[in-house]
Amino acid sequence: MKTVKFSLLFLPIAVLLFSCETDFETNAPWKDITVVYGLLDQRDSVHYIKINKAFLGEGDALMFAKEDDSINYPFPLHVQLEEWNENGMKVQTINFDTATTYKPYDPDAVFNTGAQRIYKGRPATYYEIRPIIEGPNIVGYDTIWLNDKSTYKLTIMYPDSSKTVTSETILVQDFMITRPFPGSTSIKFVPNPANTSTFSWKEAPNDTDDKFLYELKIIFYYQEMTFDSVYTDKYLILASGTVYPQTGTDELFFYYKDNNFFSTCENEIPYEDQATEQNIKVRYTQYVAFVVSAAAGEYNLFMQVYEPSTSIVQEKPPYTNIENGIGIFSARYYTRVNKPLHTETVADLQAIDDNVMKFEY
Repeated sequence: MKTVKFSLLFLPIAVLLFSCETDFETNAPWKDITVVYGLLDQRDSVHYIKINKAFLGEGDALMFAKEDDSINYPFPLHVQLEEWNENGMKVQTINFDTATTYKPYDPDAVFNTGAQRIYKGRPATYYEIRPIIEGPNIVGYDTIWLNDKSTYKLTIMYPDSSKTVTSETILVQDFMITRPFPGSTSIKFVPNPANTSTFSWKEAPNDTDDKFLYELKIIFYYQEMTFDSVYTDKYLILASGTVYPQTGTDELFFYYKDNNFFSTCENEIPYEDQATEQNIKVRYTQYVAFVVSAAAGEYNLFMQVYEPSTSIVQEKPPYTNIENGIGIFSARYYTRVNKPLHTETVADLQAIDDNVMKFEY
């Protein structure tokens, strides 16, 4: 009996001791972590940088995310972008001001809605007016605001200079679509399952290590007219995909089954609602756009690291090119070619079912 009494007395003491040993803080001490997101495109006359802060606290993180002061600094930051040319000389400094954009209220949104602070900066003048050349002809002009051969250095500083965050990036230099051929006057698709069209473009000149990411999107633009003479511009995405460089060539290729053009139009263009479709008097073909987008190496790597996982391993290594912070500061660029449909392709499109497609050239 003495042994039993001793054991019963010892039990609550033991529980108390072990409870003290396992009592620990689940969160580390709060640390000021600056989160930066910015992408430069030399066609943009105004450039935007999104700057927030990370947050940590006891309780529901999803509730903290909805609070403005959890993710936004209470004071404006000093933000500037410096351009350094190929010779290592500073060309210009672009100062950024605060601006406000508004995110519509969404009760299911993870982060707070309403007013959102961003930073915007504009070069003092454009860099050049660049002609858009297709074959022997100039078909338009692009206003280029940044020199794509320069390096751009970002600096973010607290008002009291107690913290500085930096990063830098190159731009994606202009590149050329080689197919459809620059001199061609139209694009032709043949309703033959065996026929494949090849589209191609050159790598950006400064993508020397094949680190950029390229995506092609093929878009068919057309116009609808109703019986009450209302015109509506419409478009249909025919294909899109990521294309990777091939060894031994600086040209990238995308292959498209011609017959997919006709099947996609037949399945996607007519409205499911019969009343809406019956009110369409005629459709007019306009052109097919070939748009190639390129992401610079740092942006490409950032997207690869944070894309959804397809394996059972969900943990991913963190990636950032921001010094004294986290996030991404990089560049993107696109080039495009527009080609009208060949008359034979329009005729083949009409032949599917003129009562359904209602296309005219």
